[in-house]
Amino acid sequence: MLLKKNETKKKRWSLAFVLVGIIILGFLIFGTPLRMDHPDEQKNTETKEKQDEIQKVSPSAGDGTVQKEIISSPAIDYQNLEKDIELKNLMESRKDSLGIKKSLDMIVHSDEDMKIGDVKVSMRDILEKAFLNEGAVFEEKIDTSGAVIPPRIKAYGIYVVQPGDNIWNIHFNILKDYYASQGITVSPRADEPKDKGQSSGVGKILKFSETMVIIYNLLEKKLDVDINLLSPLSKIIVYNMEEVFSLLRDINFDTIDRIQFDGKTIWVPAKKS
Repeated sequence: MLLKKNETKKKRWSLAFVLVGIIILGFLIFGTPLRMDHPDEQKNTETKEKQDEIQKVSPSAGDGTVQKEIISSPAIDYQNLEKDIELKNLMESRKDSLGIKKSLDMIVHSDEDMKIGDVKVSMRDILEKAFLNEGAVFEEKIDTSGAVIPPRIKAYGIYVVQPGDNIWNIHFNILKDYYASQGITVSPRADEPKDKGQSSGVGKILKFSETMVIIYNLLEKKLDVDINLLSPLSKIIVYNMEEVFSLLRDINFDTIDRIQFDGKTIWVPAKKS
């Protein structure tokens, strides 16, 4: 009887040593002791891992809301204006809303980017440089939570300089394009001086327009001050469409030659109500 008890005891110890060995081996191989997960527990673990992964991508703002990563729209590509039907329709729609047909290449909003050749530039960058050039600061409003309030979106007309272009003709084409949408035909010689060498009303508008535009050097990524030196495909002319049409809307074309311009300020005869 005692022999049987000893044999049973030895078997138990042997089994214990084997189990301990398996556990140690499992720990060394897998880093954790081997265990059998219940199906529900395994499912819960997988769900938690997915939730943790989502939180890493979209961190909490601390108030229960989830912050999303902002995905910016693709840049408006000048090279694809004719190839990309959707882009072409968008540009035509924006031009139509402003009464412009062919005198501008693109209408770009102040929160958008554009690409001309290999150069990508944002309207924000151009506007910041323009503000700085005038001694002003491109300010942004901050709300109570500390978030930046985006400024009101404005439309800007973009003309890509081509071989043989000059700033005067670029302005004149826009003026003729706008008045055509109003049913007014502007003579191709309307910009020429009147008798006695005095500037015509159209000529005064075109001269004043030089003070309203931004010339941006794409290669050097800076504003260009020399309006007479236009390099093909390396510079763009930027028009603030709100300013341009605010001026043109105030002009009675029948009395356009009564406009006065002193080189800085333009006086336009008031329209009769």
